[in-house]
Amino acid sequence: MSDSSKRSGAVAVPEWEGDEPYFDVDFARARSQGKAQVGVAQPRRILDSADSAVVHTCPSSSDVVVAAYENGVLIGGLRGSLSISVLAWFGFLPASGLIFVGLWCAYIIAQAGAGAMGQPSLAIGLSIAGVIGFVSGVSIFSVLLRVLVFMPSDFPVLFNRETKEVWVAVSKMPSFVRLFELSTVVFECHSWATLKPRTYRILEVTPGASSARWTYILTLVFGQENDPRKVACEMNIGFKGWGDDFELLQLWEHIRRYMNDHGPALDRGEKFKTFSTGRLPKFPDEAMAALGRKLSEAEAWAVSKA
Repeated sequence: MSDSSKRSGAVAVPEWEGDEPYFDVDFARARSQGKAQVGVAQPRRILDSADSAVVHTCPSSSDVVVAAYENGVLIGGLRGSLSISVLAWFGFLPASGLIFVGLWCAYIIAQAGAGAMGQPSLAIGLSIAGVIGFVSGVSIFSVLLRVLVFMPSDFPVLFNRETKEVWVAVSKMPSFVRLFELSTVVFECHSWATLKPRTYRILEVTPGASSARWTYILTLVFGQENDPRKVACEMNIGFKGWGDDFELLQLWEHIRRYMNDHGPALDRGEKFKTFSTGRLPKFPDEAMAALGRKLSEAEAWAVSKA
């Protein structure tokens, strides 16, 4: 959240001290294995889309509303709030270093020429190191380039309060082997009634392992239609909470009131979230058609009539 002055009001939902009380944890772990998801093992707070109980006394759109429509709102995902500078510095530089090692090994062998045959073990070692370094560097460089340049800048979530549908954009990590394959985005439509949001606390280690800190995230967890206790989808939205989940609960209360109580799509005076590159995934036509007309910021401030 960009404006700390919006921290007002009070949290109205207690912390959860136990394990996940609703979802099948073993199924969720198996499903999310290898994916960038927190899972549903130990939530910090238990929320519910159908619950009319207030979770915060001062809701806030928290500078994460991408766009508003007559029937829906687009909320920014967690990727849109993260800086890519760290990923660039700690990714492109090592990748370039590995490529340089590969080229340097090739240069040494070429300079040695026929003399390299006099020391076959050294020549073979340099060849293996060069090939591994060069291939690894090119692969990492390719993945980072596709993530930072060709992948959407954010993966927002579309909430339609007229149809009670929630559309999410799920991305796939680019392949390390297929260097020119672009990352695909799969769109999923879930029912608002199957949504069981949670906040989680995770220990985040800073780059270089110099320090660690507790961070909080707001995760939308959808149950399967035929078996609500099995996770169908997890999606992190909004931003990271540093020190507590106070502002994340403000955001969820804003979404809950928008969907259930016809609250405003945007806080009065706040602007829509923008991106420097503007790379956003294009939702299916059926999802966009159900949203109706796109609203201006002034129109999004107004409270809709039930």
